[in-house]
Amino acid sequence: MISDALSIARKEFTDTITSKRLWLIVGVLLLFSVASTYSTIFQTITAFQQAGRPVASVFSAIATTMAYMAPLLGIALAFDAVSGERERGTLRILLSRPIYREDVINGKIISALTVISLATTISSLAAVSISILLHNVAVTIDDIARICLFIVFSIVLSFAYYAFSLFISTLSNKSSHSLIISIGIWIFFAFILSVISSLIVTAVLGPPPMRSFQAFNMFRRQPGNFTPSSMFPQEYLDYMRKEAEISSMIQAFSINYHYTQITSLLFGYATRPIEFGQGGRTLVSIPTVISTRLIDIVILIVFPIIFLFASYMVFTRRQEK
Repeated sequence: MISDALSIARKEFTDTITSKRLWLIVGVLLLFSVASTYSTIFQTITAFQQAGRPVASVFSAIATTMAYMAPLLGIALAFDAVSGERERGTLRILLSRPIYREDVINGKIISALTVISLATTISSLAAVSISILLHNVAVTIDDIARICLFIVFSIVLSFAYYAFSLFISTLSNKSSHSLIISIGIWIFFAFILSVISSLIVTAVLGPPPMRSFQAFNMFRRQPGNFTPSSMFPQEYLDYMRKEAEISSMIQAFSINYHYTQITSLLFGYATRPIEFGQGGRTLVSIPTVISTRLIDIVILIVFPIIFLFASYMVFTRRQEK
């Protein structure tokens, strides 16, 4: 019954919202988000000022932090959602009542989605507001729309990790095992897979051509870090294209990669044609971001659905002893 699921969701929400674990993660997320804007703003502010949108640098830095921290929020809410109650013996007592198993897991999912949405929105808006005030940058209607989209995608990313961790929790008898596996998967997707990708690229393509270092130095000396592609050696361009193709194929297995692809384009700049001898940059329009990264958006949405369905299957069929 829906009422039973909502009752469980209400209790879960109350317990979670009053826990120190949740607000510790939110506090750390806020701290790292604000700090990250300082570590990048001075390196990129010149290029963004040329485009008249320095606020994009602030958003990009916060999005980078969120890519690492949002998964931890989902894991923190899910790793003991089922296994914890199984350890304490409360799950068997709960299921002995006239309540459907589907209502139990539905209540937990509703509560978690509410908490993730609330925590992500509060931390994101707080980080953006503090960073904007500290750096004294103006915000447009388009910027607000991008912030809203960024929050939505961040919620989906966090919920994707919640769904995966919930699946592990339904399989595990101990919360510690569920936590170790969930954190291990996060570390693999967030850090190790990119290293593996670099190793495979080097093994397949070899080291970058020597002329690429000359091209890189030429690129760094350009005002605003802008340079037309004609200034790069063709050998270097071919190498970088193949490197990007191989790296994308490997990292496509990571849900973090798809989130980063979306947010990078959402807060990234596209190069306009050279006018009067100077390069120009402009933010990619929101419709273009959605159409260009539609596959990434679909994968980001489908990923939690798959693991939620798997959690349903395991939880409803497993006999609790």
